Amino acid sequence: MHDAIRAMIEKREPRDSSDWDRALREVLQEAALAGLWRRGFFDDAAFYGGTALRLFHGLDRFSEDLDFTLIAPRPDWRLAERLAGLREEIESFGFVVEIDPKHEGRIDSAFIKANTKIHLLDVRAPERVVGMAAGNRLVRVKLELDTDPPAGIESERRILLEPFPVSVRVVTPPCLFAGKLHACIGRSWKTRVKGRDWYDLLFFAARGVTPDISHLEARLRRSGHWTGESRLCVEDARSLLLDRVATVDWKQAVEDVLPFVRDPRSVELWGVDLFRAALERIRWA
Repeated sequence: MHDAIRAMIEKREPRDSSDWDRALREVLQEAALAGLWRRGFFDDAAFYGGTALRLFHGLDRFSEDLDFTLIAPRPDWRLAERLAGLREEIESFGFVVEIDPKHEGRIDSAFIKANTKIHLLDVRAPERVVGMAAGNRLVRVKLELDTDPPAGIESERRILLEPFPVSVRVVTPPCLFAGKLHACIGRSWKTRVKGRDWYDLLFFAARGVTPDISHLEARLRRSGHWTGESRLCVEDARSLLLDRVATVDWKQAVEDVLPFVRDPRSVELWGVDLFRAALERIRWA
């Protein structure tokens, strides 16, 4: 294992098996970002989602996936064509991985898979932690890329310092917030709610980020959640969010987010009153 990778894991001070799994996944995520940069991926694509918020804006929750969007629609663009080079880059750090691509509609995706037990041995995890890992257990990182993004995406260059300095194109905070508001309004998994979206809404609201309402409108129109003839205004957006707050199963939302936060007390107040108050805190342009 590359010394830089060992140092990145040691810095996280993992204690139990869950900590070690999370540390491996986070470091694998950063190795993948470095590999993508070396292959010119960020000439065409930008990074967004929970992991982007954690790495570049200090979000205090874990995120499993690496989410990307092309800057402009290119339906013929394929992530699979870049994966052989990405595997080579990741393995240069001492990981042994498999990468499985998948294409569905406008979304390209892939899973990076590495054997947990082998890599725990490589990074010299405690014997008790290694002993708890099944021989076939995998650490997985999912990559998703939107090849047909909505209009109005803005991006900026940010520096990731580990495992070595790289320049990552990241969606700007106003567009990130707009995408998160759209997810809160429209995303659902059958009858389940993704509490992580709402956790991130609180993160943005507390920091006074101004959402890009034009980009929010573009996303809502594409998903069919806004069909008005006029432009989406602040009151329209607030109304959509308030309606959604009133229908969310907050118990399910808490259950979804708890595995991804360090302090369970951070979700003790979750409910309609909290999120109505949070919506009042949003600073619209």
